[in-house]
Amino acid sequence: MLENIENIELQFLTIDDYKELKAAMVQAYPTMPDPYWEEPHIKSLINKFPEGQVVIKINNELAG
Repeated sequence: MLENIENIELQFLTIDDYKELKAAMVQAYPTMPDPYWEEPHIKSLINKFPEGQVVIKINNELAG
């Protein structure tokens, strides 16, 4: 995978990232009963503190 990296970006989280964020959370926490935050919770975080919600994207795909 590392040889296929063309671009790494640090970006502010937007609600458009929610589907990818949810998938990453489910994959990261497979044994938790509620492994992801619902969309309204993410919207609230973005509205309250947008500068504190960041994502890393590799080749334009959310990685963390």
